[in-house]
Amino acid sequence: MLFSQLPEDVLYHILSYLDYKSLSRLSQVCKITNRFVNQDVVWRKIARDFLNTGITWNGTDIYPHIPLRERVELAQNWYYGVCKRSIPLKWKINDGKILVHSRRSDLPLGLSGHSQEVNCLDSKDGLIISGSRDRTARIWTLTSSFPRATIPMFDRVWSVAINPTLSSFVTGTACCENFSPLRIWDVERSACVCNLGSEFRRGAGVLDIVFESPFQLFTCGYDTFIRLWDLRLSPQKCMMKWEEPHDSTLYCIQTDGNHMIASGSSYYGVVRLWDKRQSECLQFFQLCSDPVSSPVYCLRFSSSHLYAALATALHSLDFRQNPTYIRWHPHSHTSDLSNQEKCIFF
Repeated sequence: MLFSQLPEDVLYHILSYLDYKSLSRLSQVCKITNRFVNQDVVWRKIARDFLNTGITWNGTDIYPHIPLRERVELAQNWYYGVCKRSIPLKWKINDGKILVHSRRSDLPLGLSGHSQEVNCLDSKDGLIISGSRDRTARIWTLTSSFPRATIPMFDRVWSVAINPTLSSFVTGTACCENFSPLRIWDVERSACVCNLGSEFRRGAGVLDIVFESPFQLFTCGYDTFIRLWDLRLSPQKCMMKWEEPHDSTLYCIQTDGNHMIASGSSYYGVVRLWDKRQSECLQFFQLCSDPVSSPVYCLRFSSSHLYAALATALHSLDFRQNPTYIRWHPHSHTSDLSNQEKCIFF
């Protein structure tokens, strides 16, 4: 019996033992094996172990319209830092007002209420949470231009994040008062549910918060650490943490929902890529070479691009490259050829 004549469930079981290089070679045997091997079901198990393939911790596929094999190819470029840089957009600094833009109208909705500049904002399904230098957090809805609730924070609010369940949100403050800068709030009651952490130094403000799931979130800030918190465990101690190697403030973070973290630091627009399964960063990119450096204020990425917002421009990293190349290992400090790493793409 030929390989292609085996029942599909038997074929899937055989292919589950192959790595991505073996699958790639197998797909080149003939048109029949190519058509079968290129199916998403064959690559799904492999994709879960790679960076930014769109398969999250619970198996959800973020990019179902992109073939998984293509995303596994791109994952190699994310891991080894192969990308093309560009600046698609430049701007001037605005006055800090909250404006809600509709795709159906040219007139934005203005949300007024804070007495000083707005430092942070998060929105999910019509719920909006804002934090300001005026030491308040406000809860808004898209049906009104006035806040539904105003919460005194007694400290400058640097970051907010809404839980995916919409039942709670987290605030990060400047940590200039005698309480934790990380607090969880109930949306309906506008009441504090609990504090996170107990080892923050004074001034170790939290500048960004990102939920990876309803019970796990990442934070970063002035103390140069990325922290992973699990709300099912003790709120007094984070589950894991990673330190910025150059002792720089971390302004923003993003996660692919599985293994990859991207962080933006305070000097010269440095963006780092991390693998949660490792303690040191995989790659870093310096986006700003001006004498006056700019922090990375915001990060977003898709399956193929990473976007970083600096003070006056949006920077883009395009990972849709496909070279065969030799690259220095990111942690190698010698010029010995044996310490180089050859990366062969499909």
